[in-house]
Amino acid sequence: MNRSANNEIITLYDVSLVCGAAPAIGCGSRAKPLLMDLEEQSTIKEAWLNRAGTIVAIVWSGPAQTAEVAKAIFERHEFQYTEWRDDRSTFFQKEGSWLRGAEVDRLSLEEAREIAETSVAKAARDRLVSAEEAARIRSDIEAYFREELIKLRTKQELLQDAQGKFQEAVLDIYEKHIGIERTAGVRAHGIQNPFNRADREETSSCCP
Repeated sequence: MNRSANNEIITLYDVSLVCGAAPAIGCGSRAKPLLMDLEEQSTIKEAWLNRAGTIVAIVWSGPAQTAEVAKAIFERHEFQYTEWRDDRSTFFQKEGSWLRGAEVDRLSLEEAREIAETSVAKAARDRLVSAEEAARIRSDIEAYFREELIKLRTKQELLQDAQGKFQEAVLDIYEKHIGIERTAGVRAHGIQNPFNRADREETSSCCP
């Protein structure tokens, strides 16, 4: 447990929310419903995720209530967590690399860009699409995921969409720009699938 400069009670928790498609940041799609649910509790003043997706910070309205309040919410959203037991009060600073609630949409927009890059990289490198085609495909894929990844979804909904809907959307975008036959060739050649590890435990529920 920590105390801020203005004497707020803060609890920090280790979590696994790193985005596989963009491993330097947290998965906004997965974190958003958790943070919003936490802040709906009267006992919780604020809930934050660090940019790396490894720590959740709860600022309590009164005494800390991990067992009574936070535990059930972490479990409802299928998160494993470890509470920090030592006092590192200077570790958590609201300014900078921490995001609260819907602010994690910023991470989702970064994820969208990384997914677009990954989805086109192999086809472009192997010259299955021209540079101009790759640019247009990349732009459309990023635009698609900028809308999709900020939607509220449960863990299971994310898994289902990553394994089905999202993959089909990427292929549809390819078909729009290079046609069905060439898209089939790209797919057969081994289009890099940004969702092929979507069923991994915790570390990436919306992307690899």
